[in-house]
Amino acid sequence: MRILLINPPLTGTASNLTVLGLPLGILYIAAVLEKKGKVVEVFDSITCEPKLETKRIDNEKIHIGASWKRLEDEIRNKKPDIVGISNQFSSQVDNAIRAAEITKKIDARIITVVGGPHASCMPQDFLKKESIDFVVRGEGEYPFAELVNAIEKNKSFEKINNIAFKKEGKNIINPISQIDNLDELPFPTYHLLSMENYFGIIKEGLGRVTLATKHTRQISLITSRGCPYNCIFCSIHQHMGRKWRANSAEYVVRHIKYVVDNYAVNHISFEDDNLIVDKERFEKILDGIRKNNINITWDTPNGIRADRADFELLKRMKRSGCSSIKIGVESGDQHILNSIVGKNLELKKVVETASACKQLNIPVTAFFIIGFPGESKKSIKRTLDFAYTLKKKYYADSVITIAIPLIGTKMYDISKEKNYLVGGRNPSEFGGKDGLVIETENFNLDYLKRERNRFYKRVILLQILQTIKKPSTLLRYRWLLRNPKNFMNILSYLTKTK
Repeated sequence: MRILLINPPLTGTASNLTVLGLPLGILYIAAVLEKKGKVVEVFDSITCEPKLETKRIDNEKIHIGASWKRLEDEIRNKKPDIVGISNQFSSQVDNAIRAAEITKKIDARIITVVGGPHASCMPQDFLKKESIDFVVRGEGEYPFAELVNAIEKNKSFEKINNIAFKKEGKNIINPISQIDNLDELPFPTYHLLSMENYFGIIKEGLGRVTLATKHTRQISLITSRGCPYNCIFCSIHQHMGRKWRANSAEYVVRHIKYVVDNYAVNHISFEDDNLIVDKERFEKILDGIRKNNINITWDTPNGIRADRADFELLKRMKRSGCSSIKIGVESGDQHILNSIVGKNLELKKVVETASACKQLNIPVTAFFIIGFPGESKKSIKRTLDFAYTLKKKYYADSVITIAIPLIGTKMYDISKEKNYLVGGRNPSEFGGKDGLVIETENFNLDYLKRERNRFYKRVILLQILQTIKKPSTLLRYRWLLRNPKNFMNILSYLTKTK
């Protein structure tokens, strides 16, 4: 039985043309299938050509990756029995569905399977489509393999955890289970796609923003799954669970060494949501990088908790190659953090971490969100003022995100209950798809956009003054200097009034 795993093309925006890394989900699934002796291929719409394909859809939207005709040709040529489709973002649901429709148009007998975070939270969004046969929820490696085995042997699907499907007009949605021992998983099947094409995309400046490194042979690693925290804006519990599980330090170091030795990788982005929950494990990873003389830089694009990163740990991180870090702060108002966000983080810890990073010359970026249900204009101002202070005193950059009410989050449920959900385009969401945004009696979307843009204008002026005073601070933005067009796009985006 032939299996084809597809990463469909993306819909992006002209002001935010970004590719966010390798399709690790299907690469891990492919690795487990190969280990079990299955015939599996991967078609990644993003890396299938040496130069990233883009095509304007309208004044705002851009098609990123292979054309739909190219995808159709691939499916026809591969002649798969099963097609697995990755859907990494809710904003890209339509593209996943279209890939399934193309598959069924070619041959209705091909079994279609969709997986990803949205599929985990809202499997019915896919099951209502005639073109989709199965949904994989949560971690897909073993459930997908079990599903393939059941199809091959004509067995029942009813006892396969994480699977959802249609039976006699009804949706059968099986419970989600997690993988306890992540070290059982083989490394992702990097060999099933073109790594050189991917590195070419990074070199063109179209990858995730990575501060203070000149290296372009970058990949992402995820070394842990699950989250024990309760932030209202996060949907991770719906597909990765509340129990934090991690690869051992030894496994992680072997994985790093593997990609360095086989693909000349020189920068790692640790995409974990909770990289340093277990500080002892993390310190062993840092020690392993140094003991094995692995010459890389690395960063933490999804953010780490400021209250887990003390001065001594940051110093060890720097020695092992840390080029920059990001920290999740969310709000500069302690009351909002405690009573609304549920972050359980003291702002004084953020200041301590920013101060330590300044002393150690580690570029740091803080993530903030404005527009939580229950926020006031005063609390939003406190957040923006706090972010500005971090920049002024500690050279810390900030990313200000407008709250996105993701389905499966407490924020979505609260906003729905209070009738705060309205239609609109949130500029924070990848893909720029029209969806739901939050508007309350205290603020609307236009207000949030104006305040965010005013903040960025202030920061740009501050950055100019800091650069004059300390020119070396400009080196952390070398990724912009490599790609002037990207710089102009960002500058244009930040200076819009709406």
